[in-house]
Amino acid sequence: MAEILVEHGIDPLPLATEAGLTPDVLHDPWSTLNGYQELAFQRLFWRATQQIPGIGFLTGLRYSLIAYGPLGLAVLVSRDVTEGLCTFAAMQGLGYALFEYDILMKDDIAVTFLANDDYVPAGLMEFLHERLLGSALTFFRDMRQANLPVRLIESRLDRPRGWMGLEDRWQAEIVYRAPRSCFHFADGVGALPLPLANPSLAENYRRLCQNMLDTSPAHAGIVKSVYQLLMQSRGAFPNASEAAQALNVSERSLHRKLAETGTSYRQALDNVRLRRARELLDSSDLPMSDISDRLGFAEMASFSRFFRRVAGVPPSTYRKSGLRIVAASS
Repeated sequence: MAEILVEHGIDPLPLATEAGLTPDVLHDPWSTLNGYQELAFQRLFWRATQQIPGIGFLTGLRYSLIAYGPLGLAVLVSRDVTEGLCTFAAMQGLGYALFEYDILMKDDIAVTFLANDDYVPAGLMEFLHERLLGSALTFFRDMRQANLPVRLIESRLDRPRGWMGLEDRWQAEIVYRAPRSCFHFADGVGALPLPLANPSLAENYRRLCQNMLDTSPAHAGIVKSVYQLLMQSRGAFPNASEAAQALNVSERSLHRKLAETGTSYRQALDNVRLRRARELLDSSDLPMSDISDRLGFAEMASFSRFFRRVAGVPPSTYRKSGLRIVAASS
């Protein structure tokens, strides 16, 4: 988004500062930002660019599948289109997306890719649905290394027929002002093999993704909101007071509602920290001290005690015997 701002003569630095970001986050690939900052920057981006025709679509075109990390790789090496899409839908929590994606099936073959916007803020609804028309185009093309035949697209956007010439880009009919945004595939598309299919790699990447997700809950309501907030955080995690403020409830109500579901804020934070720790231990060679810093621990010993308490083994033991060895030996 920062690159697109520059290309249209808009300085991204004031927007980044307003979103609570430091300038280095725009240039350093190892910089991190939390979910609040990302959401704030998206809002500011849309405010600054919505007068540019098709800016959401053009932004979406840059969302390559490989940018999803292990999740993108798991999709790329899947057996066929259906397996790739189902893998993405099952592991979509790794993408920290505001949409919830679902795959509609017929005879075990994917026929429709559906985007649920129940959790999209009202002020970003138009931007994200417009961006979806670009990001899905890139996603499907990357997956198959060629255009993926789509027979019909339904979009919640209020656009005229022929807008931005998207019918030609997609080579499909687009129906605007639909009750939902979804992509209906041509007959047989779900069974198309993927050119980079590799069963062993697919299994290993799915296991890696599952390992990253295994502490993510399936609760609804306040518990789901808390986990979404924590999983979208980059850098320091919010404390209970900050989380309550972000969720528009009092801290006392937050603790009470979590207790009613049999959990607590500390338990939620521990689960997300464990997931993030496993992700870093499995997919990077970062020193333990760096991982400890990224998870917000004051010292390495605190991180080691935490990991042993929630995972049952020290982090060094987990790394030596974990999934990374399975992947390396395949």
